[in-house]
Amino acid sequence: MVPLLTIASREWDGGEGYSWAPYEDQAAAQAIGHCCGQSPSRPTKVEVGSTDNMQIYVCPTSPQHPHTDLIQ
Repeated sequence: MVPLLTIASREWDGGEGYSWAPYEDQAAAQAIGHCCGQSPSRPTKVEVGSTDNMQIYVCPTSPQHPHTDLIQ
């Protein structure tokens, strides 16, 4: 199985520090209130599980083999 797609609940860590936030978004990430209740680290508002990541894997040998997924 090889990874095909990763769906992340956040674009970067929403905790303190914002070390992974893009430079252009750091000011918004550090602001106390976010516009319309939307966090800059979650612009799409997609949430997998309880803020987890989902990875989808496929078989490179045969497209007929079923895919599998992993949520962590």
